[in-house]
Amino acid sequence: MADFSVKTESGINTYRKAISAFVLLFALPILLSVINITFAESWKIHFFPAAVILAAVILGLPGGIVAGISGSLYTALFLGNPYVLVGNALFGAMAALFYKKTGKVILSVLLAYMIQLPWLILTDYYLAGLSADFIARLVVVLLLGNVLWAALIQANIVPLRKLFGHKP
Repeated sequence: MADFSVKTESGINTYRKAISAFVLLFALPILLSVINITFAESWKIHFFPAAVILAAVILGLPGGIVAGISGSLYTALFLGNPYVLVGNALFGAMAALFYKKTGKVILSVLLAYMIQLPWLILTDYYLAGLSADFIARLVVVLLLGNVLWAALIQANIVPLRKLFGHKP
């Protein structure tokens, strides 16, 4: 489970944990949410799931939820899709829970995505009014992106935990 307390022996560790929690939960997901790379005729790779997955793995359930929400703020506010907040909070929560049970980032992300998928499809089609073609492309791109980010995080989990001041 995540430890958000900042009570430590050293003042440096206190600030480092507080800063790393802020970066993982708010700054990184928001920053990465505005970065998308377009390729192959308007397909976009999304970067913010990397921050959601990282927060879920390092900070647990609360981290996954908060990073999922903060990473979705841009889409919710500026693109008019508030339903993405719940979907990505669900993705972050499930990734954290599955990681806690399995210790495997890629498997956890795939399972979390499978749980998020019905919410994404139903809300994007019926509530946000997106076309089935757009949603189908989005489903594929998100799957590929999620697997990419999960693989990169899994390969670097020990240094990432050290970077953010958590035990490997």
